[in-house]
Amino acid sequence: MERFWINGEPGRLIDITDRGLAYGDGLFETIAIRHSAPRFLDMHLDRLHAGAVRLGLPAPERSWLQAQLAVGAASIDEGVMKLVLTRGSGPRGYAPPAHPRPTVAWSTETRKMQCWTQIRVRWCETIAGRNPATAGLKTLCRIEQVLARAEWQDESIAEGLMCDEQGLLTGGTASNVFIVAGGCLQTPEVTSSGISGIMRRVVMEQAREGGIKVSEVPLTRQQLLEAQEVFVSNALTGIRPVCQLGERYWSPGPVTRSLAVRLVKLGVG
Repeated sequence: MERFWINGEPGRLIDITDRGLAYGDGLFETIAIRHSAPRFLDMHLDRLHAGAVRLGLPAPERSWLQAQLAVGAASIDEGVMKLVLTRGSGPRGYAPPAHPRPTVAWSTETRKMQCWTQIRVRWCETIAGRNPATAGLKTLCRIEQVLARAEWQDESIAEGLMCDEQGLLTGGTASNVFIVAGGCLQTPEVTSSGISGIMRRVVMEQAREGGIKVSEVPLTRQQLLEAQEVFVSNALTGIRPVCQLGERYWSPGPVTRSLAVRLVKLGVG
């Protein structure tokens, strides 16, 4: 069952002049619901408000939004919440309105989440753009990911990995990517492209607490192929070890397994 709210009122219709629809002028969060509560809600709201500052978007009052989302999740034991913030309606043209009235919309859906599972992945031909102004943000402009995900229909492939025009790994279509090399955990930096994922943040925090060295670095396709372990992370699915990419095969290694154990203790997995 799905339910929808717009600016705190039940509904699912957005004004056609809304800048989120017209220009992708906004941000979104995809939040796991566990035991009738939005998981890692503080982290999601931290990212939403930080992104709003970078884009110059008026953000909703945090305590009001937090209370609204808690009520929306209360009747769902396990599911998904999507939160969208746009600059609101405005006149035609790219220039932002002088006094924007933001749109805040969210929805909930009952859904069983995937548990720990090994996955097959592929390389995507669609190039991920580089833009320091929006790097790390979860903006509404997702056409690159839409095109990349349209590249395959094979249901045995769970994710596609994307690179920028320099051949550097940016992440999956809907995930962050981690590799283990020399016993150290590495993930692509998000200074020019990519998403600063919530589960990415949790994984890095847990790695450091567990004494695992972790770094954000530029990563090439070859470095990924030579890695000892590879896994992807996502706010809904936690971490999923990669077992195959083309002719390259992996098994879940000690770093991946130790992080999975730590995440289970946080209610992930």
